[in-house]
Amino acid sequence: MKFTAIDFETANEKRNSPCSIGIVVVKDGHVVEKSHHLIRPKEMRFMPINIGIHGIRPAMVEKEPEFDKVWEKIKHYFDDTLVIAHNASFDISVLRKSAELYNIELPEFNYICTMKLARNFYKGIENAKLNTVNNFLGYEFRHHDALYDALACSNIMLSISKELKCKDITEISKLLGVTVGKVDSKGYKPSQTKGIAVRTSDRIYFSKKKSAFERLKADEFKNEVVVFTGRLDSMSRDEAMGLVRRLGGTAGSSVTKKTTILVTNMKNIKNLRREEMSNKLKRASDLNARGQNIKFLNEEEFLKIK
Repeated sequence: MKFTAIDFETANEKRNSPCSIGIVVVKDGHVVEKSHHLIRPKEMRFMPINIGIHGIRPAMVEKEPEFDKVWEKIKHYFDDTLVIAHNASFDISVLRKSAELYNIELPEFNYICTMKLARNFYKGIENAKLNTVNNFLGYEFRHHDALYDALACSNIMLSISKELKCKDITEISKLLGVTVGKVDSKGYKPSQTKGIAVRTSDRIYFSKKKSAFERLKADEFKNEVVVFTGRLDSMSRDEAMGLVRRLGGTAGSSVTKKTTILVTNMKNIKNLRREEMSNKLKRASDLNARGQNIKFLNEEEFLKIK
């Protein structure tokens, strides 16, 4: 099986604002090449929510090339090949919108979405998110790093191929009811879920999230007032707030003088500029500067709190 896995991270809500790309080339079931590039967006506008997801800040890409220059280094990866991505509608859109911004004509290639494949194949799984599927497969990686996400995407494709005992993407497409998309000079045809998959995995899914919950003690958050900012990977905001309450704490909706813990998906908080912070993070930092003791935890630390 031969394919190229890609993953983009963006600076803001616009699809033409890539700030990094990860590329993984797989041949005969093995990773043969890995490539990662930081990208300076044409519009240097980073949203705190995006920084919180991938940790890339404006200062990190100020001296990096824009997409058109990066494209010259990576375009050969897309020549007449199968491209895969997890939630491919996003990554293919980033590629197309960025190409449009720089008047770049994309080469012709086929692509397929591993999120749709995983959703149809692993029927017992809680959801088809990249980290959820790979937790199920026992594959650990650094989520929201473009290169590691591309590797995780390739792991899903290789795992499905192995379990189906099939290396032909056309056959896999038919078996799992997910169409192969296409990008060419006329535009694109999306990779879609179509029909009913005829073969699925019968493995039982044991969520790592549940085992993490089980490690926490009944009074883990006693006397703590916990506030969340940013998106969590392992659970929804409501689930996280419910967990805090079940374990003896109080879940706050905003940062106040009573807040004792702020759970954030921001990385390297000490190095963040103020404009890169969420409003809750700014408020908590200000209160700490005035003598309040608010602990900053990332999601992993939150689930392992002692």
